Order: sequence, then structure tokens, then C-alpha cells
Amino acid sequence: MRGFNEILFSIILFFSAIDTCTASVATGIDNFKDKAIEAFKSEDYKKAVDILNTAIENGLEDAETYYYLGYFTHYMLYDSKPLIKENHIEYSNKVIEYLEKALALDPDLRDAYSLIGIEYGAKAMRALYQENKNDYIKLYKAGHEKGGFPDWQIEFGRNILKSCDENAIVFLGGDFDYNAVRYLQSIENYRTDVTAIPIGHLDRPWFVKTLKNGFNPLVREIPISLSTYDIEDMRNYKWDTLQIEIPVNKMLIEKYGLEVDYTMKWKLEPDLKSERRTYLSPRRALLADIILTNRWERPIHFSYTCQPKFRAGLDNFFQVYGMTYKLLPFETKETNYYINPNMVSSIMLNEENFSSFKTIETADIPRDSYILNNYYQILIQLAVFYQKSNQEERLNSIINFIENHLTTTKLGSDRYLEYLKKLSNE
Repeated sequence: MRGFNEILFSIILFFSAIDTCTASVATGIDNFKDKAIEAFKSEDYKKAVDILNTAIENGLEDAETYYYLGYFTHYMLYDSKPLIKENHIEYSNKVIEYLEKALALDPDLRDAYSLIGIEYGAKAMRALYQENKNDYIKLYKAGHEKGGFPDWQIEFGRNILKSCDENAIVFLGGDFDYNAVRYLQSIENYRTDVTAIPIGHLDRPWFVKTLKNGFNPLVREIPISLSTYDIEDMRNYKWDTLQIEIPVNKMLIEKYGLEVDYTMKWKLEPDLKSERRTYLSPRRALLADIILTNRWERPIHFSYTCQPKFRAGLDNFFQVYGMTYKLLPFETKETNYYINPNMVSSIMLNEENFSSFKTIETADIPRDSYILNNYYQILIQLAVFYQKSNQEERLNSIINFIENHLTTTKLGSDRYLEYLKKLSNE
């Protein structure tokens, strides 16, 4: 009969072997993931995908492996060579499949929901290209049902649309705000008078043609001067910094007390360059064409999330207008027009506009939720206006509103409150 010490030693050896094997598997997975991430950072998306597929073929897989596989496959599919020309739908379905596997293995890997939403948005964009209204609507519904568009994201989009004048054109920054806005317009038929344009799509001829011609009821047409040939022939345009003059209609001249022959003077700078010269990208060229061709017939807004590099030097003509900047025909910097306090407060200090905000506590998606910090940044601009105009009571109302409706452990609400309280005491 084996002695107790001998049995104990065998048990220790057995579990040590298991631990060693587990550690070896974990190390193997990590090695594959590290190599895949390195390839992704080098923008070799196909290599990154191939590495992770090899890991899975060798039995090395976990939630992160599938998350990265979905992530990198999405980039391979849409953002770089080799762009997938055949079996596009199959690859797109694989992105969703990989991300759902990641969540099945680790429900706390909530960033996967962000990519699910982005993929469904991309699928819907493809349906729009194919002029398939039914699929477009079904895909946005499915993206929401799968958790890709959480309630706090949809609410963010609703607040953008509430910050747009009637019949406005609004330029959006990216997938997050565009998918939220398009979900509301296509599924809830909310604010369909507004034409929403993701600036990142203005270099795609088919999308520009859709904007020019409209696609009822999903896309309301906008003024574009380019012919079909010019749109299909889009490219980088030779350009030096030039001053563009845009006539201003009588209504705006009277509204803002401008001179009778006033024209807006916009310095349009190139956004691309080579060793020998500078260029306008198709995106900036189309943005300029829309603004020029519109001639103030429809209000133009930019979402607050739209990056400065996409604003084409228009910042000095912006008025803070809630969750958007409204384009005005004159420079607003250091004037009373840089912010519309009544509009901002009607959006940002209305508790009905933030009824879903605190769902972020249970449905957080860190990859996206940081964008909600824009709420605080806008409120700070309103607070600075109140402080400069000696409206201390209204400044304190912002502090109270945040404390009652916009506090969360997921964002930086505490640091914004601290800043506002210091501002109130100055």
C-alpha cells in the first residue's frame, strides 16, 4: 500500500503538470495575440487575421482571440488592402460570429458590442448602396437587438438631432453618432427632415450620388453642383490656400445686421500634400461644394464629435448649439454669437434628454462610452458663458443638473464637477 507522503507527492505532481500545461497554453495564446496585434498596428490586417486563425486551428483560443479576430477581420474587410471583393457578406457574417463567440466566452468583454454595432452599420451602408430599403431597416433593427446600439448611444443621437434646425444638413464624425442618428431616422422615423452625412463617406462616389439624388425615405437629397461624371471622377484636387466667398441671402443679412453686400469669406486650406504641391482631398472638396452650393438655403450643422481636421477651417464660424455647432455666415469667435445659451440650455439642462444616460452603468461599452464626456464639455462652455455674464445662479444650476442626472462611475463626471465648482467660486 502506498504511503501517504507518496500519494501526496503524486497529487502535487499531477496538479503541477496541469498548471504547467495551462500556463503553456496561456503563453501560446498570448504569443499569437501579441504577434497579431503587432501585425495590426503595422496595418497588415490580413496577416493579423491569419495569425489568429492559426492559433484557433491549433486549439489555442479564448474570448480575446475571437474578439481580435472579429476586430481585425472588420478592418481587413473595409479599411485597407486586401479589400474583400468576393464573399463580402460571408466575411461580414464572420465578424459578427467571432464577436458573439467572444461574448459567449466572456460576457464582460463589452467592447465586442461596439464592433457588433459598427459591423451592422457597415452592413446597412452596403444595403443602401444596393438600394435595398428593407435590408437597410432590418440591419439597423438587428444591430440594436444584438446590443450594438445601446440606449445611451441612441439617446446621444437623438440629442444631436434635437440640436439641428428644421431641414438641416448635419455633418457627423464617425460610426458612433452616424449609426445612432440613422437608427432613429430609419427605425423611429425621427427627424427625417435632417440629412445626416458622415464626413468619412464623402470620398465614396456612390454615396455622394445618393446624397445628390436622395433615396426616399432613407436619405433626403442635398445640393451638390457636381455632375454624375464629376462625382465618379473624384480624386485629389490641386489646391493652394484660397479665400472662398459665399454670398449671404437677405434674410440672414437682416437677421444678423450685416452689410447689404456682405459675403462670407472662408479661407479654404488644402488637407493633403506631396513633395511638390498641396491638394484638396475628395472629402474636403465635397464638403466645400455642399456649403457653396447650398448658399444658406438649409441650415448646416456639425456634430460636436466631428474632429477639427474634418471641419475645414470653419471653426471660427461656428456657434455652439447644443450637441452641434451651427454654421453662421460670419466669424463668431470673441463675439456674443459663439454660443446660443438658450438653445444649449434647452437641450443640455432638460432631464428628459438624459433618461437613458444612467443605463451606462449596466450597459457600458468602454470603447464608445467615453464619447459621452462631450456632454460635460458642452456644459462647461455654457458655464463659462454664464460666469462671464455674471449669471451665477444659472452656473450653479449646471452643477446641480450634473449631480442629479449626469453622475456616473463610468466617465469623468467628478473632475468636471470639480472644475465647475471652482469656476463658480471665482
